[in-house]
Amino acid sequence: MASVAVDPQLSVVTRVINLPLVSSTYDLMSSAYLSTKDQYPYLKSVCEMAEKGVKTITSVAMTSALPIIQKLEPQIAVANIYACKGLDRIEERLPILNQPSTQANTCFPNLDLDVCLKNNGRFLTSQTVVKLYL
Repeated sequence: MASVAVDPQLSVVTRVINLPLVSSTYDLMSSAYLSTKDQYPYLKSVCEMAEKGVKTITSVAMTSALPIIQKLEPQIAVANIYACKGLDRIEERLPILNQPSTQANTCFPNLDLDVCLKNNGRFLTSQTVVKLYL
């Protein structure tokens, strides 16, 4: 089977990460995480140990998975193409994805997070939440 090169510009993962809603939410969460670590020294040491463990595990997992990833590269490329097409459709139907989280929050000014997360003791899906507010 011929090797299919995947252009990183077209990677669905890269596209999702670069969506304004995703990247701005990541920035907000990262900032909150870092400021929390700075405020609480004991928590900072625990978080740093956890971060080191995750980095080590990730490194080992990537080293182990690399031969499999290389072998499945053509299938991954095809899956990426279909995922990009799906993302195109999602972006068309949800223009909120192309707004930063600060703007997206204004789209649902009456959104009560408790209602979104829980309804009579049952957790709601995102589809149910959207139906509630549309």
